Amino acid sequence: MKYHRIIKAVLLTIILVPLGEVFGQTRFARPDTTPNYAGYRYLDECVAAINRLKENAIASAPVWEDTVRLDTLKLRKPLPQSVVQYATTCLSKINVDTISLKNSHTFAAALLVADRDADVERMYMRLADSIANDSTRENFMAMLNAYMSAVPVRMDKVVSLYELGLLRLEPDSVVTSLMLRVVVAAVSARSGDYVLAHRIASEILAITDTLSPKYHETEKYKEVAGGLLFPFVSGLMTQEAIDSLAVSTEAYRSYIARIWKSIMDSEPDLEIGPYGIVAPELKGHFWYSNMGADGQIKSIEEPVSLFEKGKVTLIYFGQGGCHSTYRSVVMGRQNGHANGCWGEIHRLKKILSQYPNIKLVVVSNTFGTFGSAPPLEPEQEADTLANYFLGFHKLKGTQVVYKTDFIRLAGYDNRKVDSDTDNKINYTFGNYRLTGTNSVVLIDELGQIFHFGQNTGMSEYAAEARLRTVMERAANRNK
Repeated sequence: MKYHRIIKAVLLTIILVPLGEVFGQTRFARPDTTPNYAGYRYLDECVAAINRLKENAIASAPVWEDTVRLDTLKLRKPLPQSVVQYATTCLSKINVDTISLKNSHTFAAALLVADRDADVERMYMRLADSIANDSTRENFMAMLNAYMSAVPVRMDKVVSLYELGLLRLEPDSVVTSLMLRVVVAAVSARSGDYVLAHRIASEILAITDTLSPKYHETEKYKEVAGGLLFPFVSGLMTQEAIDSLAVSTEAYRSYIARIWKSIMDSEPDLEIGPYGIVAPELKGHFWYSNMGADGQIKSIEEPVSLFEKGKVTLIYFGQGGCHSTYRSVVMGRQNGHANGCWGEIHRLKKILSQYPNIKLVVVSNTFGTFGSAPPLEPEQEADTLANYFLGFHKLKGTQVVYKTDFIRLAGYDNRKVDSDTDNKINYTFGNYRLTGTNSVVLIDELGQIFHFGQNTGMSEYAAEARLRTVMERAANRNK
């Protein structure tokens, strides 16, 4: 009996005590985790707060920038006054003469937010007097980066440091001087100053023209020349580039070839890209079009040629809708994460609206599924892709879908490994693969490639300039 009384007491305790606690509870409220920035006093706290507020201001801009044209003047626009005011208040008691020079570049970024440019310059002068010769180059680039990364960008200071850096470089520091020129020219173009960017590009070519064949063969120079100098200089749409493309795509390829010859001191082949090459015919197993009078999506027979002589063609490689496809598992796969195709498709619509006679061809491959859908047969997936691009996104043109061959890895792995498609093979020119997701290829009225790559960021400006130039040719002007 005593045993039963103990059991009964335990049960009553378990049942009754929580009930009393439940009736006495208040509703759960998530604690307020908003940082108390006003309470920050120390330099490292101020720097952390300023960086957060600066990033928050950029991220909370009123315009979602995935579908708008890149604003090259954005780097010159100031931060919200609230961020500047906080930085001014939090750093008001900071004396730059007492700041440890070890972290001067981090502190410089915060001080520039508070518009304390004069203090940053004084701190950097103190740093310049104290650093060893072997660390001069590293600290100089860090100073330059602080001014280039500031919002708004301090282009006047960037240019003055750039000119000072060129004066202080050793005469044999050719590669370093060329790299410095590219860095400053790139930020100049990104901030809308094409005059300076084009001038520096001309200086680069003037220097490379004077280098000896022996110097061109050094590994250090070849690495910088092929990986940095040529891509940047050849990508700028200077007046000479526009004039040559206005004549013909072959003339434009000759212009690009001259840049390669100047920088690399060798005869170009596919290293300069497929400019001027006649575009290969596209291959596919399923074909669709919505170009009929009723605008309905219909299956069509494989056309004899997708490229009409006398007509400019735009090829868009759109894969799997607006869902990311990763080659490896990234942070839990990020299923459904947008991969930027909304912005790309918006830009395609702008081009087609401006030039309604351009022929659009959308190219896709089958992967066995679409977005988060269950596995699909190739015919179902092809229909889904056509309905997605030509239907949902209302792109007017032709859709080509290639049924991708694949193998399965043996054993428990059983992974599906896709084979290269004919389009991927045919549209690979040397190291240039034109079939990447959301890539665009522009083909002129003679079937020659005059633009390839992404149509975002600074590449959008180059694509616009090239397309405008080609459409102003006599053969295309009134179409």
